[in-house]
Amino acid sequence: MSSSNHSFLSKNNIIKIYRFYRLYGFARTYVKTMGRLRFKYIITIPIALINRKKHVGIIGCGQFSFATIGFFLRKNQGSVIKKSYDINFKNSYTFSRYYKTFSVNRVEEIIDDPEISLVYIASNHASHTDYAIMAIEKGKDVYIEKPISTSFEQFTLLNEVISKKTSNVYVGYNRPFSKAIKEIKKLMPEERSPITLNCFIIGHVIPIEHWYRKPGEGTRVCGNLGHWIDLSVHILSSYEIPNQWDISITYSNKNESDDNLTVTIITEQSDLITLTLTSRDEPFEGINESINLQMGNLIAKIDDFRKINIWQGEKFVRRKYFRKDVGHKKAILQPFEKDRRQWKELKISTLIMLFIAEMVENKEERSTFELNKIISRYSV
Repeated sequence: MSSSNHSFLSKNNIIKIYRFYRLYGFARTYVKTMGRLRFKYIITIPIALINRKKHVGIIGCGQFSFATIGFFLRKNQGSVIKKSYDINFKNSYTFSRYYKTFSVNRVEEIIDDPEISLVYIASNHASHTDYAIMAIEKGKDVYIEKPISTSFEQFTLLNEVISKKTSNVYVGYNRPFSKAIKEIKKLMPEERSPITLNCFIIGHVIPIEHWYRKPGEGTRVCGNLGHWIDLSVHILSSYEIPNQWDISITYSNKNESDDNLTVTIITEQSDLITLTLTSRDEPFEGINESINLQMGNLIAKIDDFRKINIWQGEKFVRRKYFRKDVGHKKAILQPFEKDRRQWKELKISTLIMLFIAEMVENKEERSTFELNKIISRYSV
């Protein structure tokens, strides 16, 4: 037996697979595991859906595409993926083996294919905008996994192209699609009052040599923290979005400025938002998060999107979610369903994310984000 198989059968991995089974069920756990192992020959789990027209292209065949995008597309839409591409041959080959796609050697083979009308982009972060522009200019709909862009310059170019074309653009910020957040949004009062939101996120340990750390990839702010910046904007978007955001950042170590930090935001509406990202050690069951919200008499506590407690005056509701629901399914299926995010909301969350990313890259501690000025400056 090879050393890799010995490693796979280690006690820790067996426990982890069992825990994932309890969180996600057999099928998703199997696909997550195969996505990590990338065996040359993989048994594909049968699905009940008949084969449909293959009209989807996948750019980027890493773990997220294999275990999440591919999984939910195939389970809910059938065999709709026609072609897949990745700069890593093993990733591309194993993805194509499992999902029965054509593995192509050049991204243009997807972009130029007239039978492909929808492209999912889940490549390295700095390439998302370029691939999206290529696809939109060919008249294709695009699903951009987070982040949309890693610089203001990229985002300006993308918005220019979107404004001239009719393509639908979907984005992979998934937490607004979770059952817990939808539950909160339904209970938010019509009358605006200050919101307090705290997100505590235990993220993966990302080594210094990982591609996340390369210049141009947007730091962990674009790669990770953007999820909760977007969630904050989504919650505030129930009302008029504030123009002024006073932002302060507390760094535990400025030599590792995008790790183990807290971002505090106070808006002109007296909203108080705190986002803490920590990665002191690898979380055994993956990213773990706690979210607390108060608005008037509405109090909500989300425990890792496995359960939620809600108080509203004398009313109390407790819900548990099996399977763990961070909104991936609904987010990925946006092109096929009516529940879709508005581009205006996503534009605002991206502008704030890019502003904070620049603060972190420059190791700034305090700055003020003014939405109208930023929109005017970058013409978005």
